[in-house]
This record gives sequence, C-alpha cells and structure tokens, in this order.
Amino acid sequence: MAEFLPSPVGANPGELVPVATATTGEAVFLRVTDAPSSPWRVVVQEFDSPARTLYEMTFSEWLLDHLKGRDVTVCSRNLAPDGPFHEPLN
Repeated sequence: MAEFLPSPVGANPGELVPVATATTGEAVFLRVTDAPSSPWRVVVQEFDSPARTLYEMTFSEWLLDHLKGRDVTVCSRNLAPDGPFHEPLN
C-alpha cells in the first residue's frame, strides 16, 4: 500500500501518521500539519488502490461522522451497509 500513499509515513510536516484500519480495506491516517497551530486532517486510503480521500476536518469530527454512519470512508458502504461497528480487543 505504501506506493499509493500521497505522502510518506512519519511525524514531519505533510507526512502521515497511521491511526486505524478497517475491515473494508482502508487505512486511516492523520496528516501532520505544516504549522503547529493548524488542525491535523484525516486521510482515508484504500489498501490495494490509489483511491484516497482527504477530509478537511479534525479526527474527532471525522470519527463522530463515521460513528453516526455518514460516508467518511472510501468504500465502507459497499462492505458494511448496516453502518460502522466495533469489537472489543479483550
């Protein structure tokens, strides 16, 4: 998947920090900002294609939209038509 990412993974400005993966074949990244006072943005990348979306919102805004069932992932409605869900790790 690394060849499809719009930026390298890392902690420098413009780079991506991985935060989550989905059973729908996507990875969620935070884009490190260029200025310390700017909010980080969310990038959702499909694992096996160059399809990706940059969300001009904070991670908390993005997560709230995701949990409310709004379309904030690339292909989640194709494989999870009933909406998001979670499973405990323990």
